[in-house]
Amino acid sequence: MLPRALILVIGPVLLIGGCYFLTVGRSEASAEKQSGSSRPPAEFDVGELERVSGEGLAKPEPAKQPSSRPSIARQCDQRARQLSRYLAEGHRIIVRPPYILAGDLSEEELEYHYTETILPTVRALQLAYFDAPLDEPITLLLFSSERAYRDAANTLDRRDTTNYYGYYIRSDRRIVINIGTGAGTLSHELAHALGHFDFPNMPEWFDEGLASIYEEAVFTDDGLQLVGVSNWRLNHLLSAMQNRKLQTLDTLIVARKIRPERQEIDYAHSRYFCLFLQERGLLPFFYRKFRANVKTDPSGHRTLCEIFDTPTLDPIDRDFRKWVIELYQQVRNQNR
Repeated sequence: MLPRALILVIGPVLLIGGCYFLTVGRSEASAEKQSGSSRPPAEFDVGELERVSGEGLAKPEPAKQPSSRPSIARQCDQRARQLSRYLAEGHRIIVRPPYILAGDLSEEELEYHYTETILPTVRALQLAYFDAPLDEPITLLLFSSERAYRDAANTLDRRDTTNYYGYYIRSDRRIVINIGTGAGTLSHELAHALGHFDFPNMPEWFDEGLASIYEEAVFTDDGLQLVGVSNWRLNHLLSAMQNRKLQTLDTLIVARKIRPERQEIDYAHSRYFCLFLQERGLLPFFYRKFRANVKTDPSGHRTLCEIFDTPTLDPIDRDFRKWVIELYQQVRNQNR
């Protein structure tokens, strides 16, 4: 009986103790184990950490960049190397992206034209009109004399340059000029080149009119604006008016292209009409509005009518002719 009584007394105590150990004791041990696994070692080499993380996790590959054409600087270098094959011995080339300057001038002279004419002219024209970035090279071949200019034009382009001092090749974005005649020709051709980037479908009457403004122009005191002034083309315009050879403004604009046999008169007509707009503070405004409307108004006729609030160009033409006569009188008085 005694062993059975002891079992009845001691057994429950042992049973309770065993349950306590199996529940509380194991939970504490498990908690201690989990806490220990979450902590890093007290000392760990950073290099080793980097090595392990590099081996354990695959690093994402950098995204592939879409292929693109070379930078403008590299394009200029490539163009300069190509150009050097066609220039005569002793000609020099300097690269000032996006421009390549070359010719029979010294490097110092090329640099002078770059800093004193090209940079300020481009800045003024971009402020007034042109918004498109120059993302391709512009080549400028400058020659010191009529003979050097003619020889280069014949060699490079098989061109007869008897009647003009410079030209611009749209397909190559290349200017060739006789810089000996002054900076006006350079400014004229630069306007063509910049306009080609910004307004490539500009009709010829406006392209020539706008560019020819800057063959005779002066900078404002702050150097930020280039203002066209009267030049020798006024005589051609007046002669055409007196001899009744000046076509109407409507005919000039609607035609869009200038016929070779009318170049002398129509270039003068286009230039002075652009000066007429400049004098009224309308030229940059017309340029930008025309550029925006060109798909529906390829000649600029409708845009001009809108600006002057008139259904036809006839009243504009009359005001323009009156202005030309007044301008001639002003120029004549100044030259006395």
